[in-house]
Amino acid sequence: MPDREIVLRLNAMGDILLTVPALRAMAANDVEVHLVINSRWQALTNFLPACIHLFKGTGSMINLGKELKSLNPRALFDLQGKISTIALRTIIGAPITRVYQKRSLNEQFQAISRQYPLRLFDQRPVWQKYAEVCGVDVSDPDPSLNISESYLDECKKVLQATGLEENKFVLIHPEASKPGKELTQALISQLQKDSPLRLALIGTKNSSIQVDQPHLDLRNHFDLYHLPGILKLAKAVISSDSGPMHLARAVGTPLVAIFLQTCPSLGFAPVTGGNSLIISRDLPCKPCSLHGQNDSCPEGHFACRDLDPGITSTQVLNFLAPFL
Repeated sequence: MPDREIVLRLNAMGDILLTVPALRAMAANDVEVHLVINSRWQALTNFLPACIHLFKGTGSMINLGKELKSLNPRALFDLQGKISTIALRTIIGAPITRVYQKRSLNEQFQAISRQYPLRLFDQRPVWQKYAEVCGVDVSDPDPSLNISESYLDECKKVLQATGLEENKFVLIHPEASKPGKELTQALISQLQKDSPLRLALIGTKNSSIQVDQPHLDLRNHFDLYHLPGILKLAKAVISSDSGPMHLARAVGTPLVAIFLQTCPSLGFAPVTGGNSLIISRDLPCKPCSLHGQNDSCPEGHFACRDLDPGITSTQVLNFLAPFL
């Protein structure tokens, strides 16, 4: 029987997806991998390469801990480092326990006190740090999800209902969990003018971005379960620094990831790949926050968001041209 090992990474979607290279490397070493995620992400269960356990809040903590303890795991890797995962790993009591250290105390203080620019000592990608904690070498990272043909057939039917045809459109995800990461109306408008293919916006419609015909506004149209398949059926994806950015990379669709207030140097860029491009303006004041949470610019100019729409659209579409 293979060794059992537990990985705790409850949130967020992007961070969960950044564990996939480590999960695949562990499985390749004949390890039975058990991943614990927040029940908010239950729709992703079938796509992740591990046995999934759902954290349903503090009320379920003891029962979940006992369930995981009964697996008799050889090792436990806490990639979250929050009170909930500290409690879980205490209940489980695995012989080997390793914890991911996000930042040094000095770096944490710098972030909390809003000192900028943030310069981390260890600027390696987060997926690489996760793999190191889990004790695996991921020199050739595989971030791919498990996508079945039957699932894709289901997604094609969902897609057809929107009027889009498989591989004949480009998806744009302009929004993000924090205001400093959202793509601008000016850039979206320019991409609509320049794109050789029909564009479709996805997301939550929390912003007031306008979409012109023949392009489509499909925000709030797809649920999380169908989103991986819809992303895979697109010809390409253009995204803010967000969970769907990582999801597009995980299904192998050509991707342009645009970082505004945030910065790839913090390690949250998508897993490297030949069909992905990262756009990020290099500024002496950037990044001014960990997750793009500043809704006003401490320098008074928001230069990180001041990407020239024409130049950026050309850069995006020139990169995507071989894939379109």
